[in-house]
Amino acid sequence: MKTYKATAPRIYGAPKAHKEGLPLRPVVPCMTSPSYTLSQYVGKIIQKSITGKYDATDSFTFCEYINSVQLPPDYVLISLDVVSLFTCIPKDLVIRDVINNWENIKQHTDINLDLFLEMTEFCIDCSYFRFKGQFYQQVFGTAMGNPLSPTIADLVMETLLDNVVTRVSFPFPVLKKYVDDLMLAVPKDKIEEVRTIFNSYHEKIQFTVEVEQEGKIPFLDLLLVRQSDQTIKTEWYIKPIASGRFLNYHSAHSTKQKVNVANNFIHRVKTLSTNVEPSATRDIIFTQLKRNDYPTAMINRLIDRSRERQVNTTNDDVTSSEEMIYRSMVHVGQLSGNIQKVLRKDYPNVTISSKNAKTVGNLLPPVKDVVDKNSRSNVIYNIPCANCSACYVGMTSNKLQTRISSHRSCSNRLENMWDQGKTTEDVEVAQLRERTALLDHSAANRHVFAFDRTRIVDASLKKQNLHILETCHIINTPNTVNKRTDTDNLSNTYAGVLHTLKNNTRSQAVQQANESVQQELTQTE
Repeated sequence: MKTYKATAPRIYGAPKAHKEGLPLRPVVPCMTSPSYTLSQYVGKIIQKSITGKYDATDSFTFCEYINSVQLPPDYVLISLDVVSLFTCIPKDLVIRDVINNWENIKQHTDINLDLFLEMTEFCIDCSYFRFKGQFYQQVFGTAMGNPLSPTIADLVMETLLDNVVTRVSFPFPVLKKYVDDLMLAVPKDKIEEVRTIFNSYHEKIQFTVEVEQEGKIPFLDLLLVRQSDQTIKTEWYIKPIASGRFLNYHSAHSTKQKVNVANNFIHRVKTLSTNVEPSATRDIIFTQLKRNDYPTAMINRLIDRSRERQVNTTNDDVTSSEEMIYRSMVHVGQLSGNIQKVLRKDYPNVTISSKNAKTVGNLLPPVKDVVDKNSRSNVIYNIPCANCSACYVGMTSNKLQTRISSHRSCSNRLENMWDQGKTTEDVEVAQLRERTALLDHSAANRHVFAFDRTRIVDASLKKQNLHILETCHIINTPNTVNKRTDTDNLSNTYAGVLHTLKNNTRSQAVQQANESVQQELTQTE
């Protein structure tokens, strides 16, 4: 639960495009906050105790459920939505629900109630962030971005629904929730009573109500349509403001990824549309895919194949999912395919998925406060030599300022040894040179490094990615002082991949791949 490289979360606003006036949804990404791991730990314990009896886990399970429902006469469908649930959850309500639910929670932890309540309060009270250089504390509710927020929201909503069910004067033939969205079936003349009961649960938790119009009401990405016999059918649904845009066929992604996007979209529309004729469903699919520039022939072929597609789960040769290793890599033309072929041959338990190097995050200006360079962690850095054109490439999972301080301290020790008249033949100097290539270069040439000109060249939140990133930058950076053995400090898997690729560097395919990489790097710069 300890951390040595935390930085203050930075708040930003995500526009609610579907609401009038474009209000902002405050988001506080807490991945770098000191209490992130503790919040995850507490959240997992609470989550295991929640029964989820009202949950609609996803559109497919809800579609299957709602299509089997027949409403009583004079019942209608209504949708309830909590106004800003996360930021309106009172701490005293969370504590009360944890105490009332302790019999279930204590089955998943050895921590006693007093300590667990203290931990929960601590995680809630630690909601702080930085904005325009100033620090703020969230004095009420929980932050969207805190890993504990969804769990305590789920706990509060589950308890709220248990309370409401006992207070209404009629049964709910339909009562499902998805986070803070509720779908209910109530008598026509009881809508106001339901609204009053829900809003009286706590003054900070208030609901808005939407009643079905002409027998139709949206929920998730479904449009629920009440039939004349009071049964319910569904249609695939998108909000009126939706652009209908998803992965474009001409985008710089692998063809496999584009085909998978189209297949998933076809499956979703066909499965969720139980109130639409097959021809109308085909028209919807065709229109949406054509809007994203998918070829007509491909669309027709994928729609036809979707009728025959069956998942084969009886193949004994397939490695079990428990043994599979999943990784992602940037799609760079033919190079990505070559690497995937190497892995598929030598490491059948490794599955690689492609991703795009150009994302919304790196194409658009940042909306959050920029973290100071020295406070960043999990980075690849470059330190130039002050006396020549050489440079040192390194990696650190700690804060950059901590790592640079270590380099600077060792360099100062080396300079003190020179001042004492020691040479490269002395044991102490030789031992110091073995620590890093930076010190070896300094000792061999009597050079110093410009630590104040250190720059970050890459970063990754995944610590396991740092070794391979460091190796790539060492290989592709001219005049590095890094020893050649530095590129071999990888896991066996990465080393095997690099060895295989090095053996094939003369092949025409890899030469073309290298050209693609260089072109991609040039475009990125």
